[in-house]
Amino acid sequence: NLYCPAQTTRRVEFFAARGALDIESVGGIVADKLVERGLVKEPLDLFELKIEPVAKLNLGTEEAPRVFGEKNATKAMNAIERARTLPLSRWLYALAIPDVGKTTATQLTRFHDTIQDVADSQLLRDILEYHQRREHKESAKEIAERLIKSGFAKPSKSKAGKDGIVTEVGPAVAQSVLDFFASATGRKILRRMKELGIEPKSEKVSAKKAAALPLAEKTFVLTGTLPLMTREEATEKIEALGGHVTGSVSKKTDYVLAGAEPGSKFDKAKEMGVKIIDEAGFRKML
Repeated sequence: NLYCPAQTTRRVEFFAARGALDIESVGGIVADKLVERGLVKEPLDLFELKIEPVAKLNLGTEEAPRVFGEKNATKAMNAIERARTLPLSRWLYALAIPDVGKTTATQLTRFHDTIQDVADSQLLRDILEYHQRREHKESAKEIAERLIKSGFAKPSKSKAGKDGIVTEVGPAVAQSVLDFFASATGRKILRRMKELGIEPKSEKVSAKKAAALPLAEKTFVLTGTLPLMTREEATEKIEALGGHVTGSVSKKTDYVLAGAEPGSKFDKAKEMGVKIIDEAGFRKML
C-alpha cells in the first residue's frame, strides 16, 4: 500500500537520504510529522512545501512541544531546491526503482540524456529483445551489433559466452526499469516532475569518451574506514571516472580499496591475489 503513512515516511526518508537527493533535515521525525500532518503524501510533494507550515511543525508532543522553527525550515527548503539540480543518476536511485542501485543508476545515465529517455529507452528494449532472440542468431546478431556500437555492450570474452555480448545492465534490470516507468506510479512521477520543472542533468558520455576514462572497466570493492573520505564519496569518484563498485570480491575484482579495520573482503582479496590499495594509492589514480 503506497499510501500507508509508515510506508510513505520510509519512501520520503529514502528519497531525501544523503546517497539519494541529500535533502538535509528531512528525515526521521521530520518526515514522520510531514506525513502525519498531510503536508507530504508522496516524495515529490516536498517540492511544493512552503516555509511557514514546515516551520510550525511540532516534533514533540502536545504536552512537550518542540517546534521545527524557521531557521531549520529554511535550511530544509534550500536543500530541497538544491535537489532539483542533482544529476540524473541520483534521481533514478532516489525513485527506488526495483533492482536499480547507485551503480546501476550511474550506468543508465551515461547512455541517456533525460529521465524520459530512460523511461522510453530503446537500449533497454534491445537488451530484452536480444535475450528473447538469442536462439535466432541472425536477428540476435543485429541487435548485439547495435548495442556494441552504442557502447552499451561489448563482446563476451568467456568461452561459454562465445559470440555473445556483455551489456551494461542485464535483462532483469532492463525489464524492471521499463515496467516501473510504464506503471501508473511511474507515469505519475514523470508527469509531476515535468509540472514541477524538474529536469535532472544528464551524465551521458560517448562510448569513446567512456572507454578513455581513467578507471574505465575497473571493478573496485571497498572495505574498512577511509581516513579522509566516506565510502559514498569514494564510490562517486570511482563511478565518475568510469569504474564500477561491487559488494564482494571475485576474480573480476581489479582493486580492493581498504581503510582502517577492514573486514573479510580484505582477507579474501589477499587469498585471491587481488590488488589492495589504501586511500593514498587510490587518490593517485584519480
